[in-house]
Amino acid sequence: MTIPATQAEDVGAVPQQSHWLDRIDRACERIGDSLNPILVKETRQALKSRQFVTTFSVLLFAALGWTVVGSLSLMPQIYTSPSAPRLLIGYYIVLAIPMLLVVPLAAYRSLEGEIDDGTLELLSISTLSPWQIVLGKLASAMLQMVLYYVALFPCVAYAYTLRGVDLPTTLLIMALLIAAAVMLTILSLFFAPLARSRTGRISTLLAVMLVLLLSEWGLAFLVVNLILFGNPLSTGMMFYIVTSALVFALSIGHLLLTATAAQLTPESENRSTHLRVSMLLFSTVVVGLGALAIQMFDRAAVDILLIYGIVAGVFWLICGSMIAAEREVVTPRVRRELPSSLFARCLLTWLTPGPVTGLVFAVVNVVALAMAGRIAFRYLFDQAATPAIPNPVNPLVMAFAGYAVVFLVSVRLVIGGIRINNNPRVEVGLAALIAVAVVSALVPYSLGLHFNDYREYSYSGWQISNWAWTLLEIFRGRNLEREVLVVAFTGLFAFLGCVLATPHVVLPRRTATPLRVKRERAETGT
Repeated sequence: MTIPATQAEDVGAVPQQSHWLDRIDRACERIGDSLNPILVKETRQALKSRQFVTTFSVLLFAALGWTVVGSLSLMPQIYTSPSAPRLLIGYYIVLAIPMLLVVPLAAYRSLEGEIDDGTLELLSISTLSPWQIVLGKLASAMLQMVLYYVALFPCVAYAYTLRGVDLPTTLLIMALLIAAAVMLTILSLFFAPLARSRTGRISTLLAVMLVLLLSEWGLAFLVVNLILFGNPLSTGMMFYIVTSALVFALSIGHLLLTATAAQLTPESENRSTHLRVSMLLFSTVVVGLGALAIQMFDRAAVDILLIYGIVAGVFWLICGSMIAAEREVVTPRVRRELPSSLFARCLLTWLTPGPVTGLVFAVVNVVALAMAGRIAFRYLFDQAATPAIPNPVNPLVMAFAGYAVVFLVSVRLVIGGIRINNNPRVEVGLAALIAVAVVSALVPYSLGLHFNDYREYSYSGWQISNWAWTLLEIFRGRNLEREVLVVAFTGLFAFLGCVLATPHVVLPRRTATPLRVKRERAETGT
């Protein structure tokens, strides 16, 4: 029996089609294997979990219910008058709850569960790095956000067609929601490894929930005002705010992810270098945005520069206090990676672990930002037709830098005394900073009250250690040139004394790599 030609072609087409599908399947398998295995595991678990199925179902039913109820409540004006604001507010609330509350809490609980169940220890001995673990958790959370966003996007498009909200405002609201959701997820992942005990984990969970609820309320207030009243900012100001917010979010997000990965890294590894590079990136961002503000707004950039100065000062006080609380002991594994040449040691030593190298790194950044601020304000003062720039800005910057250096050196000394009998965590450095700041301001003010029979009295040079009162008097325009010089030189001498007293800690020496370690690296190809 002979087979017709058409049937023969069909029979021959089956293996060809099967071969084509097999190639696609193998390609998809290779792509899946090349992805982060934590992302694959977390995605599979998340999409099959009861939490995601319940949240996604509630989101769909809530969107459908609000579409029906909101549309009927606007009848018959929905055909003739703009009706988008009310529907868009409802859709925002429906979408914001899972993206700003459910997803960050799920990411927090996922990483905390890995630590609590002990599975993180198994992951640490595998080929996965802490960065892969953290990025896998974040990518899984972002994938859930995309699914929620895609599910509600047609509803937002439907609300836009009803008129009343322009397209840039709608896009801005969606961008704000996505950016806030990603940042809150990163912050939740940062909080997950902080606590060690069960009581600490409960406190951390409550802190995360408080931050998420406050962020939800604050962003909802902003979005509702944008929907109802529109965007009151000019095009230039809007461009600058969006650009600065995006760059700040990227730098802070990178720093928080780096800090999270550092907490998951074993103590024998180098935890400090990547963190300090990320902090240096933040300082670069501040200087760059300040220069952009001067270029775009000229004299109106004074307020922006003052805000940047306060943010940068608080940032480096917090980070510098924790850097100064690091352990003095540098493990042999880290010593093998230290720079060896003279040029590399001069530039890169301050990125290596250690409290004094960290102190030098923080002080250099504080002084550099203070000098950049003085140059920026001087430039604005010279460009102004009238002296609109306040004269006390330069002494204010100089005094703040001096107080910051004194505080960081004091934290280093306090933590050094505590480490004689204890091994505190770096977070104790922040507590020491708060204690030093409170004592230095409260003690001289209390003594002044006592010697003045607890009556109100005016500022004098005896209150020079009272940083709050001194900075306030300088900001009000009072001439305190002598006090500013005393504070600046006190910070300089304290810093030099702390550095010169511990030269072996300031410039740690690199150790040679043992032959056994070289053989193991050659065998494993690392």
